[in-house]
Amino acid sequence: MLKMFAAALVSAALLQAAPADAADLPAYPFIHVTAAADLHVMPDTGEIDFDIVSTDADLEAAWKLVHERLTASRALLAAQGVKVEDVSVQDVLRRPLKEGERVTAIETRASVHATVRDLNAWTALIQSLLGLPNVESLAVAFSRSDADKIEAELVSQALGAARVKAQNIALGLGAKLGPAGGVALAPLKNLSNAMGLASDAPRYPSVSSPRDPQLVGVQKFVQGVDVIYRIGK
Repeated sequence: MLKMFAAALVSAALLQAAPADAADLPAYPFIHVTAAADLHVMPDTGEIDFDIVSTDADLEAAWKLVHERLTASRALLAAQGVKVEDVSVQDVLRRPLKEGERVTAIETRASVHATVRDLNAWTALIQSLLGLPNVESLAVAFSRSDADKIEAELVSQALGAARVKAQNIALGLGAKLGPAGGVALAPLKNLSNAMGLASDAPRYPSVSSPRDPQLVGVQKFVQGVDVIYRIGK
């Protein structure tokens, strides 16, 4: 269910003409409001990033181990329904690890990215990846394949909330609300992220403490709008 809320009023101004030092303001009486709409929804797509790491100083042995783990991880992902084209190796590097000026080890690292389009087996997949040796830095994120539709719906809801807010302000001023003179949309916010969920307090709250990557969490989308309305006669 969509939950609408109007943010704090930014300004309500009765201006016959913009002053010289406020050239960006409309040259007519106006009401400026901000509003937003939000939606909580389960994701339908998951993203997984992890590294396969070897610290074997022998180059041939290191590459052999990394290749074996890559093969095993690809097989594991395929067994859980992840398509071949949705798995990619993004970076492969070999670098010295130092303490000060002293080289303590040689690290060989391959970074893997996978897109999971069926989340029914998500928990089993993450558990299996975490059980693979030499797998490090596992991170996950979630999204919706219909984000454009969600954005359009939230824009409509937010604009409706903004108009109600502006009408109430106009009523308080004893005036009529005129047409919109300008609209600005904030980027669609996904307030859930890889390892946490958003709080409900601020308009655009920060992400809360990390949660278990094995669990698929509810996502919160927020769309904000800024609208300038003319004050009618």
